[in-house]
Amino acid sequence: MAENPVRTAIGYEFPKADWLDPFDVDETRTQWFFVNQDRISRAWVAPTGEDAWWGFARSERLWDVFDNPRSCLYCLEKLVIVSGGQVLREWSPTPLRQQPAPKSCAQHNGLFLLHGQEQQVFPVHEAPKYATYDAALAEALADREAGRITMIARVNEAQSLW
Repeated sequence: MAENPVRTAIGYEFPKADWLDPFDVDETRTQWFFVNQDRISRAWVAPTGEDAWWGFARSERLWDVFDNPRSCLYCLEKLVIVSGGQVLREWSPTPLRQQPAPKSCAQHNGLFLLHGQEQQVFPVHEAPKYATYDAALAEALADREAGRITMIARVNEAQSLW
C-alpha cells in the first residue's frame, strides 16, 4: 500500500485471521467489511462462486463481537479507493446479496457511501447516500485535497440486532 500516515479507525478487531485494512489497495480481490454502531471492522476477501457464507473463516465468532442490541449490522463492499482526484484502485462488484427493504436495517442495501480514512466513525444510517456508483465516484473525484483517501462502498446486506 502507498505510504500513508493516516491510520484507519478500526472499531472492531474482526475478523481475527486473514484480514485487511479496509483502505488497502494492494489486494486485487473484492473485499467486504462490517459497520455496526458507526464503527468499522477489518476487511476480508469477499466470497466467490456459490459460497453463501460471508467469506471469513467459519470459526470466527461473529455474534460474540457484534452483540450490540438495538442496532443494525451492515455488510459493505469496497468498490474503489480515491485520493487527490485520482482512482487508486477499483474492484469488481459482487451481486447484491439482499434487496432493499423499507423501514428496516436493509433499507440502504444497494446504495453507495463515501468514507474518508481519517474519519473516526462511519455513520451508515445518517450518512449521505448515492443511488448510483457513478454519482458517488463523481463526488469522490471532486475532492482533490492532497493526502485525503476516500473509499466508495456499497451496502450489500443488513441485519437487525434487535
